[in-house]
Parts: sequence; structure tokens; C-alpha cells
Amino acid sequence: MGTRGRTGKAALCVAVLCASASAAASTVVEPIARLTLEGGYDSNALYYGSSDRTGRVSPEVGLRLRDHTWDLRTVYGADFVRYDRLQPNGSWNHRGSVSLDARATRRLTLRGTLRGAYAYDPAGLAQMGIFPEDVDGLEEVFTLRGRGRAEYRLTEHLEVAGTVAEEMVRFPQDRTGGAMHQAGVETLYRSDRRLSIGGAYVASLFQEFLVDDVTGDRTEWANAHGLRARARYQLTRHYYANAWAGPALWFKSGDGAVVPEGGIELFGASRGWEMRAVLAHGLGLGNTARPGLNDWTELGLARRFARRFELRGDSGIWRSGRTPGGEGAGSGLYWKGEDAVTGYLVAGEAALLVGGGVRIAFGAAHFARIESLSVDTGEDDPFAQPRTTFGLRLGWALPER
Repeated sequence: MGTRGRTGKAALCVAVLCASASAAASTVVEPIARLTLEGGYDSNALYYGSSDRTGRVSPEVGLRLRDHTWDLRTVYGADFVRYDRLQPNGSWNHRGSVSLDARATRRLTLRGTLRGAYAYDPAGLAQMGIFPEDVDGLEEVFTLRGRGRAEYRLTEHLEVAGTVAEEMVRFPQDRTGGAMHQAGVETLYRSDRRLSIGGAYVASLFQEFLVDDVTGDRTEWANAHGLRARARYQLTRHYYANAWAGPALWFKSGDGAVVPEGGIELFGASRGWEMRAVLAHGLGLGNTARPGLNDWTELGLARRFARRFELRGDSGIWRSGRTPGGEGAGSGLYWKGEDAVTGYLVAGEAALLVGGGVRIAFGAAHFARIESLSVDTGEDDPFAQPRTTFGLRLGWALPER
């Protein structure tokens, strides 16, 4: 009788433990829902060279699926934008994103993001550091950006990783734009508790989409191979620094060139702060939406205090010049691209968190191309004129668990 009692209690304990393990391993599904209403002013609305009042309605829906080893988010959003005089009937912009953060095994971690957008007004390109040289025919734009990383810890001090990156900007009306496809491998050795050093190899394939009156649509191809020294340093418990530098070999139209690349990035988040700062030089899809030799610096800060107030600020300067290639380009060492275009952005937001997922905010942004302003007044080219927007925003978000 006593043996049966002990056996029954043991079986009950095993059943409870199994149920708990099953619950811990089960997938949690959470809805994502947000809505933002905004009314404001645009000093160079739709790049038509005149100011206008604007209104915006932005719904977002999505799903978050997660358990103790992975977290997947899928979000679709839209923006209905209306200008009182220039676009009284309004237009819809669309965007979506997918992100994954997973620990597949004790040694293997996977991280990736993919974001796409289709917009009628290319004002949002400035938020990504893209300033096309001509606004004609650029009323619609499609953008796609993705990043992926698989990291494997070989030993306690050594890790290897594979990386992929995708970027594309297309202007459907005139069928121009550019794309970059990139893959790389890297290894990092942790020399102490804070510092990791190593190296990386990156292969890139570039496309420039062109339209010619004689030959029609055509694509120019180029490729690059880069070797980089890498370092990662943990400044504090929550903030990190990444640095890289090395040469890249650029090939286009039968010509080759050596391009020095390098950069440093600071990032992190704590209870009251978020920060990201970048200073870099290298090949990429430049601010003219085509492959270029670029310089860029970016700074983003967010400050939360008293649990009810939030301040955010973003700024950036992007410079992109033509990469070597074509007839007469020859070979050699290239530090900067020719016919460079430089643009800048300054944006900020002050928000009050009311509670229940509701926030009230005032936001403003200012962006322009620098060369056009220094050479010309911009009166003949509305796209070259500075553009300033500001508005009052009312937002709601379904609280996440």
C-alpha cells in the first residue's frame, strides 16, 4: 500500500514536470496592432516646390511567434497620406517587415531582418540616406533591405559567422535604380572578457538599372571582393563597439580598382537610453540609389525618463560618388568617387506616454542635398531645395506581453 502511494506520487510528479516542460516549449502567438494619426506641414510637398498641409493615417498589423529559443515578428503597415492642395484624394504607401532572433542550438544563433516598402512620395528615402539626382519620374519607389547572420561558437573563445545582405531601390515609372547582393564569412577570437578580434571576407554583386533611348532597358554589373580586419569591444554591460578596415577589389567593365574600406559603429540599449552611431567609408548602394563609393555618418539617440516621456533624435550625412569603371577609367587606388552627391537629415520627436498603449508626440524632420544648395539656389529644381516637415501625432499600440 505504501509502495503504491509512493509510486503514485512519483508518477504524478513526473506528469507535472512533463507538462511544465511542454508548456515551456510551446509556441506563444501574440497579435501586433498599432495605429498612428498625424496632422502637419510640409515645406516642399511632393517635391513640387511649394508648401502644403498634410495628414496621415498609419495602421499596422502583425504577429509575433516565440518560445524560449526563438522570436519571429511579421508586420504589415500602410500609410494613407493626403495633401490639402496638391493631393486632396490622398495615396497609399505600403511597407512590411520580418525579423527572426533564434538560438538553434547551444552554439548556433540565427538573426535576420527583411524590410520592404512601396511608396508614392520618395520623401521616406531621405530617412534611409538616399537622395536621387533627379525627381522627374520618381513619384513611386520600391525599396527592399535585408540582413542575416548565422553565428557558431566553435570553442569558448572562437566563433565563426556567415552573413548575407540585400539592398534594392527601384523607381517603377522610369525603371531605374540599383541593387546589391552580398555574402561574407568572418571569424572572431575573444582575447579577453571584452575584446574580440578577427577577420572577414565579403563578396558583393552590384546591379545598376538603366534606360537608354536606343537600346532600351539594360543592367550594368559590377562585383567586389573585400578583406577586413574586425574588432568588437564591450564598452559596458549594455553598449558595444564594432570596427572594421581593409581593402576591396572592385571590378566593372573589365577595369579593376582597389578601394579602402573601414568604419566604426557604437550601439546598445539600457533602461533609459538607446544609441547607435556609425562612421564609415566603402562600397555600397549609395544615396543616389545606384552602386557607389560612399561616406556616411549616422547618429540615433532615444531617452526615456519618468516612465512617461520619451525623446528621440536621428541625424545623418551621406556622400556617394560614382565608382571607377567604364571607358578610360583604368585601375589604381580610389579613395572617393567622382560626381559625388551629398545629403543630410536631421529628425526628432518628443512623446508623452499616456498609458494603455497611447502616446502623443510632436515630430519634425529636415533634409536636403548639400551640393545643389552650394552651387545653385535650388529655385529651378524643387528636389534640390531643403524639405522640412513637422506634425502632431496620436498613436496607439496593443501592449505586448
